[in-house]
Amino acid sequence: MSVLRDDIAAFDRMKADLEDKHQNEWVVFYGGKFVDAFSDFESAAETAVDRFDAGPFLIRQVGAAPISLPGGMVFTPSHVLGTGGV
Repeated sequence: MSVLRDDIAAFDRMKADLEDKHQNEWVVFYGGKFVDAFSDFESAAETAVDRFDAGPFLIRQVGAAPISLPGGMVFTPSHVLGTGGV
């Protein structure tokens, strides 16, 4: 997670401005800098991967409450699983 430290810090610094201008949108940060805002996660992720390959980059939804997962859970986006599911 330390590789995203600059991106998370930049998001936190800009939080009030982002909430004012991009509420509920998905934002991308790379290299500690704001890249752009998008109306949906898929557009944000596609742009981030196209521009920055495997990253690391930060994608967050502005105004969304933090999500806490139990220690034993691993999050895998559905697009990674393909059409077969698990």
